[in-house]
Amino acid sequence: MTATEDLQKIIDYKGSNSFVNNIASKLQMYGSLTDKQRETALNQIIKEEDQEKVKRMNWPTIGQTIKVGRKVGEGLKKKYGLKFNPVLLDITSLRAVSSKAVLFTGKMTIKRGNVCTCCLRTLTDEFSMLTGMGKICAGHLGVTYITDASEVTRFREEYLQRVEEIGEMEFWVPRNQIVKWDGSTSRILRYM
Repeated sequence: MTATEDLQKIIDYKGSNSFVNNIASKLQMYGSLTDKQRETALNQIIKEEDQEKVKRMNWPTIGQTIKVGRKVGEGLKKKYGLKFNPVLLDITSLRAVSSKAVLFTGKMTIKRGNVCTCCLRTLTDEFSMLTGMGKICAGHLGVTYITDASEVTRFREEYLQRVEEIGEMEFWVPRNQIVKWDGSTSRILRYM
């Protein structure tokens, strides 16, 4: 039997993935595979090869902030049991880089700007501009919103305490979903 390059890759597989090993034995036994079996086995082999190419590291990234896509935010919401999608994060370290994604650890941002620190919507009213967050997001975060300008300090302290309670989060970000990454370490993507 003359095997195509794809089938030869399955035949030559020496890894521990039981699915691929099962498909390889079926290929040996029957001499052919369905398109779905071939495609799925090759995807598993490629995924395993990509894992081997991951460069592990622990680079501190003090003061760097990343804006991630909605999908990553939804993943963090689910993984850490949050009531909102965190999308603006202060990176604490760069953990690993692969050809397709970057692994970070980070916390919710403590920087203030003209957008909500949770949902990134533009802040429009006086109180949200003072606090750096809208009333709805404050409720999701579990921080009592202000009723007058004198409560800004209390709000900020409660927010910072809540950020510490949530703590560091570890998350993979596909390279194509990094919306904005402020910091010198972002240059690493060009070289890896």
